[in-house]
Amino acid sequence: PQCERPVSIAIRHCYDGCMQARVYLLRRNGRRVDPREDRCFNGTLMVDATVQGHAIFSAAHLRQQVVRGSHQEDVVPPLYEPVLAAIGAGVLLLRGYESRDGAGYVQEWRCVLEEKSPA
Repeated sequence: PQCERPVSIAIRHCYDGCMQARVYLLRRNGRRVDPREDRCFNGTLMVDATVQGHAIFSAAHLRQQVVRGSHQEDVVPPLYEPVLAAIGAGVLLLRGYESRDGAGYVQEWRCVLEEKSPA
């Protein structure tokens, strides 16, 4: 968030932690999925932006740490140009586009945020 004075170090940790989530894909190839077929994926929810020329493109990623590795890989295809469609108690609904086999489809993610375990 932007403000005139800097954010104190005491509360800065609130803005830079990882967000653990269970993500349910609500569409397959652009069509709504039967709620009984919920597919759930666990990981770290991230949103980033890429600059190409004069355009800025954003994407949401659900990533997991690679076993015996130092990097993370996408668990599901990225959600391009994500929009926060709804918000509830511990739940986000993100809507965007998914690219699969060279075609783009509308996709929605229902993100159930995981509670952080006390340190």
